[in-house]
Amino acid sequence: MQIEERLEVLKKIQNVAALAGLKGNIDSEGQHFAMGFTTSDSGRSQQVFVRPSGRTPEGGTILTLFSPALVVKKGMFAGMSKDQALGLLRMNENMFFARFGIWESDSQSMIVASSDLLLETMDADELRIHAYYVAFAADTYEAKHGTDEF
Repeated sequence: MQIEERLEVLKKIQNVAALAGLKGNIDSEGQHFAMGFTTSDSGRSQQVFVRPSGRTPEGGTILTLFSPALVVKKGMFAGMSKDQALGLLRMNENMFFARFGIWESDSQSMIVASSDLLLETMDADELRIHAYYVAFAADTYEAKHGTDEF
């Protein structure tokens, strides 16, 4: 996706977010739209990012909402115990509007909560529900591991 097309998609996301009462910004490199959520009365917070991630066979724009939950050692499951990995799979079975996975960059591996939406059919309520569920799933996992990094 070209940068101009990506920015057009991110502006549409920003407009739907505004209708949903969600505040956020498009990052300076035009890679994602970022929102912040307060997830508890004790002041915990969580970041949720939305980015275009692909196309349907019919040409629709797939969006991925994701929220970092924990940084792990680089490499396939190198930073996770077997129990941690199985725990994530079990949690996936009991969650709505979110799932856990591994996101890897050149420099790090991260456990993230994520969800996918279709831009062309997304409305304000759908974006709000998915963003909150992703934020709370990631924050619940993060709190379980004693951090509030994201």
